[in-house]
Amino acid sequence: MATNVKQIQILNQLSPSYSTTGAIVPAGGTSVIAAGTPTKAADTVDTSTWSGAVIPMVDADGTTAQRFTGIAKSTSTDTASTAGSVDLYLPYPGILYSGIAKLNTTFDTQAEVDGAFGKGVFFDLTTTVWTVDVAATPARVNCLIIVGGDFRTTTVYFNYKAMGTFLGSCVSA
Repeated sequence: MATNVKQIQILNQLSPSYSTTGAIVPAGGTSVIAAGTPTKAADTVDTSTWSGAVIPMVDADGTTAQRFTGIAKSTSTDTASTAGSVDLYLPYPGILYSGIAKLNTTFDTQAEVDGAFGKGVFFDLTTTVWTVDVAATPARVNCLIIVGGDFRTTTVYFNYKAMGTFLGSCVSA
């Protein structure tokens, strides 16, 4: 059963055209991708082919080493033996996302929120809850760019760097 429902959220008002239905999820587990889960291309970045299949991101993903395919809008329908599908919010530039800071002590003052502005970090999944690793060492390959937040709830607002998405990568069929 999928966990992490609605962990990462989109804050912008979105047109239905910002999503896609029926993205392929390879066989491998029952409801592998929960709504609110960040997803990536099943194919590696340097692969010359493109299957179009998506899988859930894992801990420390959110770098240019993956092709971010968006946030799951629904829970996937795959099973251990049968491929399924999932609806996705596509990672168009300008979308504002939110998530909770991995450690509330790193994002619980206005000074920490202000100091994190523009910092490139990544997703964290060291527990069963998707968070944003605000304390990660900033690096150019990190794709979650902090643009603000709410220190009272340790909520991080971020954009996703276009070059780390499948839309910002060159893929071949």
